[in-house]
Amino acid sequence: MRIKVKHIILLTFLPLWLATVPLKAQQVKAFSKIDTTAIMIGDQIAFDFGIQLPDTFNVQWPQFADTLTGGIEIIKKLPPDTVTTDLGKQYSQRFVITGFDSGYYQLPSVRFVFTHGNDTTRYTIDTDPIGLKIFVPDVDTTKAFKPIAAPIEEPVTIGEVLPWVGLALLIIALVVFGIWYYQRRKQNKPVFGKKEKPLPPPHIVALNKLEELRLAKLWQAGKVKEYHSAITDIMREYLERRYGFNAMEMTTDEIFDEMKTRPVNDQAYGKLKNAFELADLVKFAKANPTPLENDQSIYDCIDFVNETKVIPETTQDKPLEKKEKEEKTEDKPEEKRKEESDV
Repeated sequence: MRIKVKHIILLTFLPLWLATVPLKAQQVKAFSKIDTTAIMIGDQIAFDFGIQLPDTFNVQWPQFADTLTGGIEIIKKLPPDTVTTDLGKQYSQRFVITGFDSGYYQLPSVRFVFTHGNDTTRYTIDTDPIGLKIFVPDVDTTKAFKPIAAPIEEPVTIGEVLPWVGLALLIIALVVFGIWYYQRRKQNKPVFGKKEKPLPPPHIVALNKLEELRLAKLWQAGKVKEYHSAITDIMREYLERRYGFNAMEMTTDEIFDEMKTRPVNDQAYGKLKNAFELADLVKFAKANPTPLENDQSIYDCIDFVNETKVIPETTQDKPLEKKEKEEKTEDKPEEKRKEESDV
């Protein structure tokens, strides 16, 4: 029979290749351990397990339920850990376990499944089982039961009090802010914004607006109704700020009924009434006043403002005689010093 060269090579190296996997598999080690082999019932201990294998191997990590075996429960599972070593990689995991029944228990071995590179062959390795003894405390049943000890009271620390104090202050601040916010909204004032500047005195505002209206020359442009409406609007605003009644919402008759109760002389009262009555005729009766009547209305209103304005008393507003008297009083010390120097 004729043997080809490739057959000879295959028969030579195939045993060597098959031997490499078992050799590398021999470098795989599995391990498991516990802190102690004897505990009291309910005590918790650490159960560590893992596998060490070369870098070219892949491992399938075992899965556990809530118990290792009957009577041994898993309290906590820590995540798996990986460590690189000279021999490859070491994978490990820690469980916290306990038991609530006394007796002897055997922790089962942990099985690891691993493969080599791209090879689909599955290999397994098991850890050694571990024995665990669980004891119960000795109880002398001949003695009477002791009462249950009361909880030990510990002093309250600042760290425990501060969060509650901070919470109380926060609640108080929120309540105060809510009340302040509600009042601002009720008064139609801005919640956050710059403080509004005080308006100029009513007579200053009224006189400036009347002067602007005069220079606008509305009635000369044929806007007679707009002209007289603007006059009455300016005067209504002045009356409201000057005398404190809602003139903007009143009729002409209501306004002058109110003005009868105010300290206004008859001449000023008559001028204002003439301006309002002429404005009503223009607006409601389509009257067409003469140029003289148009001018007279605005000048009558200017006279009314000047005669009823209230000016805060300042040094500049004092009567001339009073100012001269104060100036003479201030000059007396200088005259006295002059007389003493002459002597």
